[in-house]
Amino acid sequence: MKFTELVEKFETLANKKEQGNQIKPEKLQELRELLADKKFRYEKKLEVTPDPEKSKKLETRLKVVSAQLEKLNLLSTGVLEE
Repeated sequence: MKFTELVEKFETLANKKEQGNQIKPEKLQELRELLADKKFRYEKKLEVTPDPEKSKKLETRLKVVSAQLEKLNLLSTGVLEE
């Protein structure tokens, strides 16, 4: 999944939660796995990228994905299992 699609998916779920809607645990788990995979990929790319400009871009995206994972964990605490 592309970075922008992943960000949009996260924002959609976060907005639903803010509006008071329930989010199914399966949806949160799916997003958590996608974010964790993306974080892993960015960390690996960052290790082998010699270009400073690409490194900065990867670092920024890695920070965004990491922050979203943390926020997702906070959202998860408010979700009741069915």
